[in-house]
Amino acid sequence: MELQPFKHAVRNPSGIKNIFAMTVACSLFLISELRGKEDNPVLRVLGIVAFCFCVAVLLWSLYRAMKRPVDLYLQDDAIVLNGQPITAEQIEVLMIRRDSVHPIIGIKPRGTKIVPVRMCFRYVDEEEKGIADIAEWAKKNNVKVDYSFFFRWI
Repeated sequence: MELQPFKHAVRNPSGIKNIFAMTVACSLFLISELRGKEDNPVLRVLGIVAFCFCVAVLLWSLYRAMKRPVDLYLQDDAIVLNGQPITAEQIEVLMIRRDSVHPIIGIKPRGTKIVPVRMCFRYVDEEEKGIADIAEWAKKNNVKVDYSFFFRWI
């Protein structure tokens, strides 16, 4: 008999650190560009490329921070996140990072070194219950749980 899936509202991590860092970097590039009139043209082009990259990262981080919450379903043998089922066999490790105000959960698929952005989230409400539910799901499905720092894409 299949159990009723657990349902939790989740959203993307806020990305405040990325937003702050990219804002500072963009400001420094602008100040550098406004002050450096006699710079080497190659350095100037590299500065413009770096500035455009920082603006793109800033906009992407703001977009992800403003997205509405989605539902996470814990089914018997799969996690459904953003409408995409992720089976227990596809997961190498479930990572939980508690170094911020809201704990961040990352699902690291087999064969990857970094947690993909689309598989990184935080709970909107009832964080402790959500973490307990996902840890119990991992235990039932023999998925390793790691409570240490992890890297994720932007």
